[in-house]
Amino acid sequence: MFEKSKYPFFRKTAANAVLKSLGIRKDSCVLAMRPPAVCERSGYSLFSNKPWACGPERGMHMIKNIIFDMGNVLMRFDPMALASHFASSQEDQKLLCEHVFSGPEWYALDAGAIDEEDALSSILSMMPDRLHAAAEEAFRNWDRYFGPIQETNDYARSLKERGYKLYLLSNAGVRFARYRAQIPVYDCFDGVIVSAYVRQVKPDRAIYETLFSTYELDPAECFFIDDNEQNIAAARGCGMQGLVFTGSGPLPSFPPLF
Repeated sequence: MFEKSKYPFFRKTAANAVLKSLGIRKDSCVLAMRPPAVCERSGYSLFSNKPWACGPERGMHMIKNIIFDMGNVLMRFDPMALASHFASSQEDQKLLCEHVFSGPEWYALDAGAIDEEDALSSILSMMPDRLHAAAEEAFRNWDRYFGPIQETNDYARSLKERGYKLYLLSNAGVRFARYRAQIPVYDCFDGVIVSAYVRQVKPDRAIYETLFSTYELDPAECFFIDDNEQNIAAARGCGMQGLVFTGSGPLPSFPPLF
């Protein structure tokens, strides 16, 4: 049974301290073949196994690799909509959003800095007793309602058919291993980098360098699509082109590589 007194100061100490020790900002939070111990403890198995719109060249380089973010690019992440599956009143939904999906534990999970059981215990310690059951259910099962944005998945698949290599670069926890099959275009990726498995998060430069080194990519040949302006700015600082995806407006047009 959860002991409320066991984690009374977690949010003010452990979560923020561990993020700080990793050099991670709260607002910033690869699949690695050897995930850190926190991933192994969670019980998830990772493996069951041309410039855009203006021509094919950018200086001496051609865009060959398209990198996608996941949340609100390929998959819709709407905390209030998710919370509505676990609480009926708007007040309770807001509490679930604040504590389950927006607290320091969420960022620590993305950073691979805490395991899920400790995160859940800390979340429950901050919530009224009447919402413990709903909060636990939301924490354990939110990904069942994590649905795709079909437009961008279709777009990504069309790029694959045109000869581009596709990569996923996402801030996400180890739960990713459970819901990755819900991404319609997942089978098209040539590589995947998820923050919790490398203990690096966007927009920190290190995670972009991990992407480049892991898959031997030239940043000048890469184009990144993310819904966060800071993440795109960081990508550009690393030598990539990029687009802040807002859910409206046209997606970049790339010529076939064949």
